[in-house]
Amino acid sequence: MIRFDEKQAAQVRNLVLLTGIVTTLIVWTSLADPINFPKMFMLSIFSAWILGLVITRLISAKGRRLSVGQWALLCFALSLILAGFLTDVKYTAFFGAIQRNDGAFSYIALAILSFAAMMSFGPTNFRQLRWWILAVGSILTAYGFLQTFGHDPFKWVLLYNHVVGTLGNPDFFSGIVGVAAIASVWLVLVEEQIQIRVAGLFLLLCELFILKRCGSIQGIAAFSIGLVILLVAKLWQRRREFGIGATVVVGLVSIPVALGLLDKGPMAHFIYRSSFQSRVDYWHAALGMFEAHPFAGVGLDRFGQYYGQYAPQIQVVQGQPSDNAHNVFLQLLATGGLLVIVPYLFLLSLIFIAAIRAIKNATGSERIDTVALFSIWLSLLFISAISIDNLGVAVWFWIAGGALYGVSKHSGVGKAVGKSKSGKTSKRVAADNSNLLAPIVAFGMSIVMLVPMVPAWRSSSMLLALQRQRTGWTAAQYVDAITKAANVQPRNVQVRAQFADIALRVSAFTTGISLIESINREDRRSIDGNTLGAIAYELTKKYESALPYRLRLLQIDPWSTRNMLQLVTDYVALKDMAKAREMSSRLLKLYPNSPDAKSAETLIKG
Repeated sequence: MIRFDEKQAAQVRNLVLLTGIVTTLIVWTSLADPINFPKMFMLSIFSAWILGLVITRLISAKGRRLSVGQWALLCFALSLILAGFLTDVKYTAFFGAIQRNDGAFSYIALAILSFAAMMSFGPTNFRQLRWWILAVGSILTAYGFLQTFGHDPFKWVLLYNHVVGTLGNPDFFSGIVGVAAIASVWLVLVEEQIQIRVAGLFLLLCELFILKRCGSIQGIAAFSIGLVILLVAKLWQRRREFGIGATVVVGLVSIPVALGLLDKGPMAHFIYRSSFQSRVDYWHAALGMFEAHPFAGVGLDRFGQYYGQYAPQIQVVQGQPSDNAHNVFLQLLATGGLLVIVPYLFLLSLIFIAAIRAIKNATGSERIDTVALFSIWLSLLFISAISIDNLGVAVWFWIAGGALYGVSKHSGVGKAVGKSKSGKTSKRVAADNSNLLAPIVAFGMSIVMLVPMVPAWRSSSMLLALQRQRTGWTAAQYVDAITKAANVQPRNVQVRAQFADIALRVSAFTTGISLIESINREDRRSIDGNTLGAIAYELTKKYESALPYRLRLLQIDPWSTRNMLQLVTDYVALKDMAKAREMSSRLLKLYPNSPDAKSAETLIKG
């Protein structure tokens, strides 16, 4: 396995961990998306710098071979690139859905971090990861208290609980705080100094309080998984009989917990959430997409444009859209097909096996440390199975996975670097001449990554400015500003749809329709593009021109009662009562007694 030398490994570890903490904490309120895009921006720039260091090291490592885990990461990254080029809307494939940013660029950046972690973490330094996660937990918990008691310095527009940290959503926030709480338990279990243990316990209690205030099950579940693994491991270490008993108890308790997730059994009242059933709808749709497009899926991060077509007819919230499967495995399966999911599962399997091997080889307190890191990784894996890959959370999953693999590839866990198994000091690795070149290459890679990222940042900033500032402009100046802003990223159909929406709101129909047509040329499946196109012509009473957009929406989202009702309205306006009755009958057949079906009947009778 190719690794960094000791000096460079320390620098790369710090860079990797710094990338993690910056990605989790960064927000930028002068952007239309103040949460997710800044995270992608910083993750991409830092990862590009780290990639430069990795490439330099790989070139200089003559005669050494990549490990299976390193090859798996390379295969995963290559599969993402190939899947991106096979996707019909390539901008979305690489940058991701708007306000998600889970495209190929983000996953490749995460893979780079994991690759660097494999090359720089080992049995004598992986505990450094604990301190950084504790730092993240401390900062987010403190911010959570500010939000809890109404002292948030930022004026967020919130749709959910107001305790969202820097993640923008209570589910994501609770997930990362739950993982940080595992690190607090880790500290309490292994730290020898009583003052530090007390501080760790105090932080743990604060984190648990914030978890309760989030009102989300994700963080509590993630914390519970990590806590159980750590306690069972500690009992096994104390006495074999204790470990066996604890394992049996956990096995028995897990049965009613699993039933509770399905709204069955005595634990259902405490565990079940109605949002779980919504996720079942998303999962069914994801499987439908995969069955129809098994090799490369429907296209990276194109879930939202295909969801209506593959969603089950009977949904928890009728007509509720979704741009993500809310399960990373199914999301990659649906949008990347076998091309992406196979190398992803292979990579996770390698990390899991490597972690078990590392735990088996460890002894004493070092085993608990390794188990703790494994429990953090498993908890993050659980979150990815029931949630979206939010970058502020996912970054720690990839770092922890790389660190676990790096620990396992040493000849013996806990042995000092530079010592052989016999205890004799090995020869120090000669200073690598490539260390002088590495910063230059790293800087160059970061500059290259800025090329696509800066226009995206500028576009988001201009969008927010247009949304906020509608006074002080003449009508012509405002429309001209919309056109200029939209042309900053002509291939970004999602942002262009937002600019088109602004144009329609100020009755700039010519500009709005021009933008809408460009969106639909780039992406004929665009829900926003077709919806806005229909609305633009309906507002100007050109109902015949609106029909192609409405009919295309009917194909893309066949269960949308709102679109069906509007089709009835358009047909009535055109005095085509035969088609109006046909559409009303279809709506009534699909969803009898629904408000939209009743409204359609009223239009027909009127």
